[in-house]
Amino acid sequence: MRKFMGAALCCAAMALSGSAIADDSSAALGAGGLQFTRAADIRMAREDLFISPNAVRIHYEFANDANKDVDSLVAFPLPDIDLYEYAESPVGTVGNDPVNFVDFKATANGQRIPVEVEQRAFVGTRDVTAIVKAAGLPVNLLVGDGYQTLDKLPAAKKSALEKAGIAENGGGPDQEYPKWTVRTKFYWTQHFPAGKTIVLEHSYKPVTGQTFFTSYDFDEKPGDDGRHWIKDTCMDGPTLAAIRAKMKLPRAGQDQGLLNIYSTDFILTTANNWKNGIGTLHLTVDKLKPGNIMSLCWAGNLKKTGPTTFESTLTDVQPTKDIQLVVLE
Repeated sequence: MRKFMGAALCCAAMALSGSAIADDSSAALGAGGLQFTRAADIRMAREDLFISPNAVRIHYEFANDANKDVDSLVAFPLPDIDLYEYAESPVGTVGNDPVNFVDFKATANGQRIPVEVEQRAFVGTRDVTAIVKAAGLPVNLLVGDGYQTLDKLPAAKKSALEKAGIAENGGGPDQEYPKWTVRTKFYWTQHFPAGKTIVLEHSYKPVTGQTFFTSYDFDEKPGDDGRHWIKDTCMDGPTLAAIRAKMKLPRAGQDQGLLNIYSTDFILTTANNWKNGIGTLHLTVDKLKPGNIMSLCWAGNLKKTGPTTFESTLTDVQPTKDIQLVVLE
């Protein structure tokens, strides 16, 4: 069923500018992490990861410890998109390209990689891509006028989609709900020379979600979206005090105050696909404005290195948890 999240259901602009109080809400999609099909001899010697609400950049150094060259598939999967769930519960701002809606780019030793793209539609484990395309629909309805395109299909095509179990009528002529999940994956064959290190870099625009942090979020119970920001992002005492001051809440339990909270997720645990995890992991986090407040769960110390940036370096990392960065404005 179409779900509601917030008062006005439109996608938030992720520039983090303007008033701290807005009337929109959107969800995040957590991307990140190159996946490798055979990692017995390929080691991630170093990862430099930069995360902000509007940009993610990763610099990798991969070493081939074998005595022979290795050519293998490398993949960057985007998060699954349940089009039924997001029909009226939008994710954060996405680009105009229905396939590469995060503007993913990749290079190897400074040279642009011509990546292949696989985008398919599934209902459960059933691949329904051919049926969706035969109806004249894009696989990813999240971008542009995709949902409206489905609504305006001829009745016969809608009926065929419903009989196939991949669409559902909501009770009106222009209320057709998609029931498939979109799976998008960028991939290429990467050459790893024997005994050498190569540099892979990629960047994309994260699908950052936006909602509100209110005085009720200081309670122990999760919010309506099932998340408990304080627990999920390890907000400590000084962080909570800063939030309370920014919300102008002089004492605990006072029912007033409202901040925008932007959530950016990064899937870090895929690093365990490689030999021995990550040799050296350097993280840079940018909260974008000096007055913003940020929080995330992190195993190391984050040192302030600029007006909006914080950095940390860890060694011999085998991640057990992904990153969820929140920035409050």
